[in-house]
Amino acid sequence: LVYLAIATPQRFHRRDTLLALFWPELDTEHARAALRRSLYFLRRALGDGVLVGRGDEEVGLAPERLACDVQAFECALAEARLTDAVELYKGALLPGFYVAGAPEFERWLDGERVRLHDRALDAAWKVAEQLDSAGDARGAAMLSRRVTALAPYDEPAHRRLITLLDRVGDRAAALRTYDELAKRLRTDYELTPSAETTQLVDAIRARRDAPAPESSHATQATMPAVAPLFTLLPTTIAVLPFSVRGSRDIGYLGEGIVDLLSTTLDGAGDFRTVDPRALLRHVAEEQAADLDPARGRAIAERFGAGSFVLGSIIESAGQLRVSATLYDARLGPGAREETRTEVRGASETGIFDMVDALARQLLAAQSRGPDARRARLVALTTHSLPALKAYLRGESEFRAGRYFQALAEFQDAATEDATFALAYFRLAAAAAAVANLELARDSTEQAWRHRDRLTEHDRLLLDAQRAWLRGSADEAEALLTSVVSTHADDMEAWFLLGDVQFHHNPLRGRPMAEARTAFEHALRYDPGHVSSLLHLARIAAVERNGEELDAIVERVLELSPAGDRALSARALRAFTVGNQIEKARVVTALGGARGLAVGIAFTDIVLYARDLSGAYRLARLFTKLVRTPEEKALCHFVVAHLELTRGRARAAREELSTADAFDHPWSLELRALFAALPFVRVPAEELTAVRAELERWDPSLARLNRNQVLSVHNGVHPMVRTYLIGLLAARSGDDAEAQRRAAELDARDDEIARSLSLGIRAASLRAADRGDEALALVESDNPQLWYQHAIRSPFYSRSYERFMRAELLREAGRDEDARAWYRTLGESSPYELIYLAPSALRRAEIAERAGRPRAAAENRIAVAKLWAGADEDLEIGK
Repeated sequence: LVYLAIATPQRFHRRDTLLALFWPELDTEHARAALRRSLYFLRRALGDGVLVGRGDEEVGLAPERLACDVQAFECALAEARLTDAVELYKGALLPGFYVAGAPEFERWLDGERVRLHDRALDAAWKVAEQLDSAGDARGAAMLSRRVTALAPYDEPAHRRLITLLDRVGDRAAALRTYDELAKRLRTDYELTPSAETTQLVDAIRARRDAPAPESSHATQATMPAVAPLFTLLPTTIAVLPFSVRGSRDIGYLGEGIVDLLSTTLDGAGDFRTVDPRALLRHVAEEQAADLDPARGRAIAERFGAGSFVLGSIIESAGQLRVSATLYDARLGPGAREETRTEVRGASETGIFDMVDALARQLLAAQSRGPDARRARLVALTTHSLPALKAYLRGESEFRAGRYFQALAEFQDAATEDATFALAYFRLAAAAAAVANLELARDSTEQAWRHRDRLTEHDRLLLDAQRAWLRGSADEAEALLTSVVSTHADDMEAWFLLGDVQFHHNPLRGRPMAEARTAFEHALRYDPGHVSSLLHLARIAAVERNGEELDAIVERVLELSPAGDRALSARALRAFTVGNQIEKARVVTALGGARGLAVGIAFTDIVLYARDLSGAYRLARLFTKLVRTPEEKALCHFVVAHLELTRGRARAAREELSTADAFDHPWSLELRALFAALPFVRVPAEELTAVRAELERWDPSLARLNRNQVLSVHNGVHPMVRTYLIGLLAARSGDDAEAQRRAAELDARDDEIARSLSLGIRAASLRAADRGDEALALVESDNPQLWYQHAIRSPFYSRSYERFMRAELLREAGRDEDARAWYRTLGESSPYELIYLAPSALRRAEIAERAGRPRAAAENRIAVAKLWAGADEDLEIGK
């Protein structure tokens, strides 16, 4: 789709060209089959009339049916609308986009990136020159900064910017620009700036302390009035904690004012504020005494703010006096006071009006011209003081990683003020952190109803969170990417972006480790963000980086020793590095922990530490310790999966038989799933028996399950039963029955049901040696599912379909695509572990064909370890 939308000629492209670009390693017959599958997928995804053809050998896109920003950019340049073109160019074309096994396409894409980048830079310089010629030196310099941001190592571009800054009198900014360039070159390439650049800067330094020459009256009269230009963003304001004196009862306002005033200022006119959560964490990290202007400027500079606010709150005889000072952070090493304002109130109940008055006066000092008169404040978060106090306590608990306590505080805030949008928004985040999907979704919808009380920025975050909780990961990722592109200091947005990538990537064939960048950005602005640290710890465990893992866990325990995630962090480290003493301590602690903490710790042990033996012993232990039938059933189900992961199919079936007494529906479903697996040898009579048992079973009689994990199938047992009968029919070669069951699922008008229907149809097509058609079906499948459902259910995770997709890709000759899907199996849920050995075996075969003997050997060793005690019921690769 990218190639058809961007490549020239813009309308039609020969099929032979596409074959050479995307499938160079295939013979003509297989390459053409691959192209047909791709075109089939595009037609389904795009709808009628978008993909068009000319004759039998040319394909293209109807330009009136598909908008493309690259084409809009090219059109703006062709029509000499340079400003529009510059606005359209947001950075490199498709950064990080990669198509495995298509080197010609990669070369084409690299060339397009360079071409478009160069055209954007050329247009931006022309616009900057036009602005400079028109007397708008400030605008020219600001645009020049954007150019240098796009070309961070381009010395000629930096020299032009330095020269312009020097000419408008901002020599300090010119010198900082040089220092940043020199540091970047030294750090990234061990280079120093050229002699030409150094001579330019030396000349500026030589004049820096010289007195300015006296200008004649005529010169002053003809020079255009130019506003100072600064390195930091002039429209970004950092609100710092206020000092509090007087009654202890108002101590919460010291940090609370940061939330209140930041929320009120953000989005007023052209102004935005630094993310209060990231700022408060940074201030807490410094552990210093009262803030002063020097520290204030340093903090503002760290967050790219051109101004900052310091203030105090004084209580005396029940009266409050709040004073605030706005400082300009952009001049030299110090900070210049711009305005000071003060408001008074009868008591803390008047804090909302006082904040409103402060914001208006501060904005008036910052705004100039008619825009200042038009700027209006966003709606306040709440007018209830008890709601505000509960909300601020919740924020404090959330920052410390105490999610259950945070959830209770946010619930209190929402109870006090039923229209408190921010409280609902944060309540949803806390609920998601403790795996309470229903509460998270309900709270998000409540926030959505009152979104007019949020800033535009928070509304975008709410949109992203809402999409994520609904399972629309692609939409959430796009929204969050947009947020961080304009609010780079938004720690919460970076974390949510990482969370989406970490949990959803395996479900779309991408490694979860891609999330590392987003989590590292979150920590840049909030070094104490426990959730980001924990996700990075998991990535370190998967990558077997013991040193990094140890450092992260120590940091988590230092920040939140009693937090909800401390135990899982300890478990992850102990079972990854094999510390037997710490393992024993963790097991003891798990015996007295709440169920959610046990579940998270166990998942960390089995998925990321990948200690299957330790997980097996732990599951066996808990089988004896737990008391309720549901808990016993869950333990047996986990043991059954671990047995099959180790190749012990008969032991797995025996474990499910034991579990049947505690939870018949789940036990029957898992026995049927194990029988449908392509790598387990099952006699025909057993397939018939399991299928018959499913057909006799009435799933509507299944009782509601109260266990947090097993309850995921409440109400969906009929759908699962239909799906499993269809899979078993497909494996038995009964295509008519498989198609009938798939049609039943289609009739449910449910997204996951339609996805499972595709799985049945694809399995049936594959059994009939119609692999191309089967692959087209599974590649068209992209259900929007909340990742915690995928963790809790082998059917919601679509692990059977993902393994089949990898197999079909391998059979189609698309080894690298297949390898990517094989690698992600086992990263989402303990139920996926059964695919570890078959996937490793397939990766070994792919590596051997690609001439990578070391990778092949590593994968075969992994298979040998996993299936060391395997029984003869396994048949993959034989």
